Amino acid sequence: MTIYHSMDTFPPGGCVAALGTFDGVHLGHAALIRRAVMEARALNVPSVALTFDRHPLSVIAPGRAPRLLTDAAERRRLFASLGLDAVIEQPFTPAFAHMAPEAYLTAVAEAIHPRAIVVGYDHRFGRDGAGTADTLRAMAPALGCEAIVVPPVMVDGAPVSSSRIRALLGAGDAAEAERLAGHPLRG
Repeated sequence: MTIYHSMDTFPPGGCVAALGTFDGVHLGHAALIRRAVMEARALNVPSVALTFDRHPLSVIAPGRAPRLLTDAAERRRLFASLGLDAVIEQPFTPAFAHMAPEAYLTAVAEAIHPRAIVVGYDHRFGRDGAGTADTLRAMAPALGCEAIVVPPVMVDGAPVSSSRIRALLGAGDAAEAERLAGHPLRG
């Protein structure tokens, strides 16, 4: 698996891109990444996770930034185990945080030329998190790609999420948190 430190360094030729912060690479993230890998293989292009070099809240609202569930090395290991060809760890800067959702998607399309973009049902992007899966669906034809929205992975009647895992860890239920993560979590 190849690591790129900016969208601008990704080689031309197209890809299938999974977008997200992917903190924890939990069962929900794994479903999204597996879908991107499957679509990429069908199209004979690389699969890539487009994520950030830090949690966005660490820039937007540092006092609200969550404790990360996985460090960069563990996240990369988990990505590789799911079959991704590449990971782009885009620098998340104040200027990047202020991009409108449409400008963000346009920048992604111009930099990495995705044939498909895969997001989770609750993915938010762009300034103030104003972009949603519906924004992507609306823009995808103009961007020259397909929008694929992955539904939630449900466990015990509720969606798997990083915040749910953090709540379990906060309550001292590491075993349940790791069940939802699908792998051991760091201490």
